Amino acid sequence: MKLLSLVPMLATTDLKRTIEFYTNLGFKVKNTFGDPPVWVCLDRDGVEIMFNAPPRAEVTKDLPLRAKDYQVFYFKPNDVAALHVEYKARGIPVTPLRVTVYHMKEFEVRDPEGYWLWFGQETKEPPTVTQEDLKGSS
Repeated sequence: MKLLSLVPMLATTDLKRTIEFYTNLGFKVKNTFGDPPVWVCLDRDGVEIMFNAPPRAEVTKDLPLRAKDYQVFYFKPNDVAALHVEYKARGIPVTPLRVTVYHMKEFEVRDPEGYWLWFGQETKEPPTVTQEDLKGSS
């Protein structure tokens, strides 16, 4: 027996806004549950992410203010530079494209719920940022 994939299911306070944001990132609605929907599965190129809409008070209670700064979802596209250009053309607020000391060319996007989405691709290019610079990320 082997695991075939991991599909995170994240809580959202506004499912409609979340669907709009992720479809702007190029994801498509794979399926939903409920009328109106209480969860959605989104897919882009076989990469899935799910969101549910629990009662708003349950999503926001007892959550430390910066907790989502440490919840990063790292996507690995086959052409991170082209994806960066695509998202910028769509008006999505992306961080500058950088090459890290850990040999990844990457950029970040913050979703409407505060989750960090990082997009990265391995590279042999020299770093454009230092380890010290990265401490300010996320």
